[in-house]
Amino acid sequence: MGYYIKFGVKMNKVIQKSAFTLAEVLITLGIIGVVAAMTLPPLLSKYRSTVTVNELKKTYSELQQAIKMSEVYNGDFRYWDWTLDEATFSKKYIMPYLAKKYTVSRNFDYYTLNGNYTHLSTKAQYYYNGKKIAFRVIITKRENMDDIKYANIYVDLDGEKRQSIMGKDVFLFTLFNYTYLTGGWVLTPLCPKGEHYGLHLGDIGGYWGAYCATLEGVLGQDSARGDCTPNKAGTSCGLAIEKNGWAIPDKYPIKF
Repeated sequence: MGYYIKFGVKMNKVIQKSAFTLAEVLITLGIIGVVAAMTLPPLLSKYRSTVTVNELKKTYSELQQAIKMSEVYNGDFRYWDWTLDEATFSKKYIMPYLAKKYTVSRNFDYYTLNGNYTHLSTKAQYYYNGKKIAFRVIITKRENMDDIKYANIYVDLDGEKRQSIMGKDVFLFTLFNYTYLTGGWVLTPLCPKGEHYGLHLGDIGGYWGAYCATLEGVLGQDSARGDCTPNKAGTSCGLAIEKNGWAIPDKYPIKF
């Protein structure tokens, strides 16, 4: 009996020596809270930006694969019927060849980088399956150049999960059908004469777009081409990510 009483006394002393006071516990919790407040936001931002870049790159690959698959059945995309309306064009040439199946959606709304609310025209064709896709087919003419044909493809990476903002979760692709073989003021070292047609990020709409600018130009140094800045629409922000090696540039105007 005496042995057990003695053992109990020893244990009580150990407990008394090792126990924290309430003040010590509160101080420790406070320190943990401060450290968490300092480290969690950057970690969450890094995580969200990584998810966005990965999804953007994945979407780019999916669209490229769909176009290549469509060409097997419909021929070289440069010779598709570009006079078709958006609904017919997308249903014939793109949507059947995407790995995921999409249903027709009623709208595609987003905010530009400078805060303007944008609703794509009723001519655009919308699809939805977790992410949103919208198509616009455009035939235009610049100065003495031939007709330029291209399709704008808008993608909302996370659908309706959060507010749609160009450059944050909404990105623009362009399927560009034009071969630039003549001289002109639009040429830059990045856009020599030759064949640059295909799927590109950004609203190139011709060779006067951000496609011909450097990364710094896209981020605002080239005011004529770059619009990935807080005071512009941000349609070339996806292109800035691509030009930066599929990573968010340090001077990217959006925080994730």
